Amino acid sequence: MAEIIIILAKLLGVWEGIQGSGIYHEEWRRLSNNLLEGRAYMVKKGEIINPENLKIVIEDDEVYYVADVSHNEAPVRFRMTSFSETILVFENPSHDFPQKITYDLAEEGWLKAVIEAEREGKIRKVEFRLKKTD
Repeated sequence: MAEIIIILAKLLGVWEGIQGSGIYHEEWRRLSNNLLEGRAYMVKKGEIINPENLKIVIEDDEVYYVADVSHNEAPVRFRMTSFSETILVFENPSHDFPQKITYDLAEEGWLKAVIEAEREGKIRKVEFRLKKTD
């Protein structure tokens, strides 16, 4: 788990990037070695829309990404299915969208986040390219 804690530390901070007609923000901070807390939101025309409360938690030798968004009845958990020095992959095949969340930190100072799902044989994918701002 120590290796995962080091990789997760690369997420800490404030990230932002242009997404469509708005600016997407993602912020992460460490609450303990087993818990990162985050939030994500879009800013359009000066208003915050689609706010999400996020966590990455280590429980019982598993790592989970937990997203709490207003349109879901309860927080949705995604289990980490793979990782490397720069890539984290979380999946929940039973969720509608997304089913897979990938964080790619290979490029220094940049975060590429990809959310995707398969429905009726078609892949829907959204990519976010975020620059570290703090």
